[in-house]
Amino acid sequence: MKFNNLTFNKHIFHFSILSLMLVICSCNKFLDVNPKTQIKEEDQFSTKQGFTDGLFGIYQGAAQPASYGKHLTFGFLDMLAQRYENKSITTSVFGKIARYNYTDADVQKVVDSVFNNNYASIAQANFILKNVDNGVLDATTKAIVKGESLGMRAFLHFDLIRMFSNSYSDGANASTPSIAYLKTFTVKPTERLKLADALDACEADLKEAEQLLSINQDIDQIAQNQGSISAELFLKFRQNHLNYWAVKATLARLYLFKGDKVNALKYALEVINSNRFSFVNQSTLVVDATLVTSDLTFSSEHIFSIYVSRLKTVADVLFKAETSVGEVGDLWSTRTNLNATYQTTLPNYGSDVRSPIASKSLWNELSASIVYSKKLWSDKSDNVKQRIIPVIKLAEMYYIAAESAPSIAEGTNYLNIVRVARLIPALSPPASQALFDAEVQLEYRKEFYAEGQLWFYYKRKGVTTIPGGLGISMTNLQYTFPLPVAELEFGTSGI
Repeated sequence: MKFNNLTFNKHIFHFSILSLMLVICSCNKFLDVNPKTQIKEEDQFSTKQGFTDGLFGIYQGAAQPASYGKHLTFGFLDMLAQRYENKSITTSVFGKIARYNYTDADVQKVVDSVFNNNYASIAQANFILKNVDNGVLDATTKAIVKGESLGMRAFLHFDLIRMFSNSYSDGANASTPSIAYLKTFTVKPTERLKLADALDACEADLKEAEQLLSINQDIDQIAQNQGSISAELFLKFRQNHLNYWAVKATLARLYLFKGDKVNALKYALEVINSNRFSFVNQSTLVVDATLVTSDLTFSSEHIFSIYVSRLKTVADVLFKAETSVGEVGDLWSTRTNLNATYQTTLPNYGSDVRSPIASKSLWNELSASIVYSKKLWSDKSDNVKQRIIPVIKLAEMYYIAAESAPSIAEGTNYLNIVRVARLIPALSPPASQALFDAEVQLEYRKEFYAEGQLWFYYKRKGVTTIPGGLGISMTNLQYTFPLPVAELEFGTSGI
């Protein structure tokens, strides 16, 4: 496996890391940085500020449209999960994505951009890790910088694994080819690992990050204030960093992916029982995007979210219609599909703030056949919460706990905590594992609209026909992305 030379060649390693740095000052200001293309490595990491800038650069990379700023949340992954209804035109890029036409040149560009962008951010993490022991940082700062860098290296690799490898399938695919796991800042070829080995590398990085970040377990709740309780920029807005609890949440994801339900449950419950995160209060929730108090992504529930400074520019193009009938390039759903997702047959269906008929609506309905999500609308420039995209949320920890619980009854209890928080009735324990799995799938469909996680659920569970889709029979060919064609820099095509 090698990087695509279109965006990742040897010259990339010589640009100014500072030119990529996002520094969040009250979450909405940027640092003026040196735009020169040559910054000496020893100068970059000669001060604490240099390390801070480097760390923020990882998150800026993750905020790009090719990553969690679009494709890995509300864009590409949710198109694959058949969330949207703009796929009728087979020649449009959206139509080709919805049909899993990975050999198409336009779709290949999207897949390659995701691959390259995540590896670029991994390289940034490795650049920091190469220098973090140089004696510049005090012990506390070093632990946080190193912990976040290791955590993000694992987090980014894990999502590449989930996209470019087969599902683990309880070990059945453990020996199949996965991706290269880059642990050094290098331009030397790096061999692809077997899937089990790639996951072990992720786990090792996350476990080390967990230990390092245990030094700071605080969370700055964006929902509680638009500023921060910390006077130091480096420690502000911990939800927008891969914080201590986000590392544990990622471990819960990874163990569930591996089928290690004991550890998945352990880590999910550690996050839940931390009491650092809380479900949004629907009675006080504000969903008017023109108000500074609005909170359309339920920020108190974010365990890890990405700050995207230009989210409005990207999201408005896709989720705001310029005509009364919508546009081919937009992303919308239909009332029929939303009714199926949020279950009109449920008592209190309209009480669920996520449903299309909620009084505090997260939807903009032009007609029964064109309904836009308002989740990513950002019409108030000084509302920080309108520029963050959830990447790991509290509800997912309950769903992981539900799947990992030792009994259906216990698993149902975890599902019901989320359902009751969303003001819909609790379930009785389903009579069979298949019926329980169906309920879990319904909850994933309700919870993660325009967030990307539904695709990973479908793949992990091996869902053969995706609800709301085109009737395509799903196999590894549809679920596993092809590696970029132009593999010229970072490895071989075999194990």
